[in-house]
Amino acid sequence: SLIFDKNDEIGYCQIAKVASSTWCNHFIGLANVTNKDYYRWRNALQIYAPTLWPAPSTNVQSRWGEVTSIVIVRHPMSRLASVYYQKFIELYQNKGWAGLIESIIQKYRGEGEKGPEDQPTPNEFIRFVLDDLHKNPHAVDQHWRPQHLSCPFCFLEFSVYARMEELDQDSVYFFSQSNLTSRVDYKQKLNSAHAASSTEKKFWSSVNKELIAQLEEPWAYKTDFDMFEYSVAQYLEHLGITL
Repeated sequence: SLIFDKNDEIGYCQIAKVASSTWCNHFIGLANVTNKDYYRWRNALQIYAPTLWPAPSTNVQSRWGEVTSIVIVRHPMSRLASVYYQKFIELYQNKGWAGLIESIIQKYRGEGEKGPEDQPTPNEFIRFVLDDLHKNPHAVDQHWRPQHLSCPFCFLEFSVYARMEELDQDSVYFFSQSNLTSRVDYKQKLNSAHAASSTEKKFWSSVNKELIAQLEEPWAYKTDFDMFEYSVAQYLEHLGITL
């Protein structure tokens, strides 16, 4: 969803599991909300921020072009590992995820296969995601929805096209261009524990090669890989995983 801070003349399109908590937090800080309101919304920053800075209701393209804007993308495989560890491991007892986790285990864990009783394995999770993308393309959860479908890349132009892997430099550039370095703690990162390459290596080492190959299907993440110039082979090589 779009966030449009007309006062500071900046805009942002958030994509779930691509530093969205951190960046929505930046925009909430610029709104000078009370501590009480922040505490009330602390677990739903991505919902709260757009209510404070809603997108223009008319002339969106022209008005968007008047501000300094940013969109951030991430390697699709890094993003999937992050979703898994945060939503399906850390929050496995959360009522918002427990039901889905139970159904994944029931459907994708074969008889005699080993795995935690109340958490899906990486392989089970990826099987579920691929089936979801293939069979329910118009109703995919935002946390694993392809990134090119999460922001209007063909409708709006962004001042900064940032990558999660280079976000420190891109953040400095964006807030410097916007003259906001004194008002935003751009070094702050929320939920960054899920971005460790060690956890990503552990995750993808547990996923079948046949499933990894399917990530590049047109109905899966091929457009993300092509559009944002990411590679499956280079990513796995960087993690020290051979197919």
